[in-house]
Amino acid sequence: MESILNETWGGSEPAPPQWVDYLLMKRMRWSWAQLQETPVYVQRFCLDFLGLSAEAEQARHDKAKREAEAKSKRR
Repeated sequence: MESILNETWGGSEPAPPQWVDYLLMKRMRWSWAQLQETPVYVQRFCLDFLGLSAEAEQARHDKAKREAEAKSKRR
């Protein structure tokens, strides 16, 4: 998990289960008990949804950055 936080993890392998648990608990605001009670298929769906949401947010950020750079070059 330290390599993920330090941004040295290559991402070529799936994230460790502890990281997945941490993300679900943090982003979904679940307690440990709630996480344990949640069916695995629901956990996977939530994790997939969080990933799609993060990708869309990154795309919006990248687009805004490109637009700002293009605007500053025109000046």
